[in-house]
Amino acid sequence: MQSKYKDVDIPEIFNIDYIEMSDESSLRRLYYHPNDAKGILFLFPGMNTLVLSWIEVLEGMAQANYRIDYVESREKYTAVLKKGAKISKERMIADCTEAYNHLYSKSDKVIALGSSLGSTTLIHCVAAKEIIPAHVILVGPALVFKYPFVFNLLLPLTNNLTYKYLGKPILKKVVIRKYTNELADPLQKKKYLLALDLAEPNRLKKTLKAWKGSSILEDLPLIDGHSSKCYLIGATEDKLHNVEETQLIANTIENANFVDLKTNSAAHEQPIIDMMLDLE
Repeated sequence: MQSKYKDVDIPEIFNIDYIEMSDESSLRRLYYHPNDAKGILFLFPGMNTLVLSWIEVLEGMAQANYRIDYVESREKYTAVLKKGAKISKERMIADCTEAYNHLYSKSDKVIALGSSLGSTTLIHCVAAKEIIPAHVILVGPALVFKYPFVFNLLLPLTNNLTYKYLGKPILKKVVIRKYTNELADPLQKKKYLLALDLAEPNRLKKTLKAWKGSSILEDLPLIDGHSSKCYLIGATEDKLHNVEETQLIANTIENANFVDLKTNSAAHEQPIIDMMLDLE
């Protein structure tokens, strides 16, 4: 079942396998399990996020001798979905819970890291007490999941053909230009453009519809901030993620900290590595 990543070369020390879910679908995992690991990192990336976005974190935490499990969600091209498998909010939350509990025991002291929809998913799981990581690093979660109005026009028409010739060109020219800051963070634009090229349009369509309007507001007060210490990562120069919302989320979760890393790329590179290595 192994196949090469299309977006970035994976260091040879990492392995790839698949974790089977309760609906018989499988999620791809990139992992590194050294002897005498200093700590554990569970990374659940955002919607359609590429390994390219996290490669520096993966390499840096591996060099620091951390056990790493990078699990990709089911909307990505890497997932192996059983015929008729659902792509719903509830199923994706269950995927995160099942993968985490498959990999770790209750005694494991885990750093759980997620971005965008991945961080939103982690919030739901932690609030429900389905997983209890020691530390939760949340990069740019949205208080309410929403997308540009143009998506309402495009989604009903979306299939492989219309995405290639209509949807993708519009997203590249309009949405990416509007919601990325090329001057402050040129790598962010590059990552998002490549992610559009590798997207599975039908899976992405189902994911957007499934999460539209979903809120984490009721979940935030349910998080035990002493059992799972939360760090909300903001990027004040990032146009795509609302830093004021991130601050509000940090203020609503018990015992949470807000950390401003300025740019989206910094939240995926050495600054966040340094932050995780400093956690007790």
